[in-house]
Amino acid sequence: MMNDNFFQVALDQPLTSREQIQHFIATHANKEAAEELVALLREREKVGNTMISEHVILPHLESPKIKQSQILLIRLAKAIDLDEETPEVQLIITILMKSNERQIMKQQIAQFTRRLADDEFLAALLNSESEERIYQLLEEETK
Repeated sequence: MMNDNFFQVALDQPLTSREQIQHFIATHANKEAAEELVALLREREKVGNTMISEHVILPHLESPKIKQSQILLIRLAKAIDLDEETPEVQLIITILMKSNERQIMKQQIAQFTRRLADDEFLAALLNSESEERIYQLLEEETK
């Protein structure tokens, strides 16, 4: 069973650029180390595109600076184009993992990421009207 803080949802965020998204994620992960975490996010993106489906990106971060391993789901108020290869992004599913995390937490994260291959699940996350419904979907998917 997931702990209460495993999933965090932020709907209708008025973020309009890659930089704002990275800063939002980094601040959520650890406000005191935000600049260092933004730099790590930028390095990760240089490795390859994080788009996993139409309108959905999956940035991920592993660092000893992360306070708590979790899944942060951010849905933007309006879709944005990050670049030519990453158009119309509306949903950011971020995996935040502390370095040297317990095996059980790694398994929970892996279990969740397998669900991201389900287009219907992603569509439901994109189109759900309320935060409560999204949490419900997330909990259903982890049972």
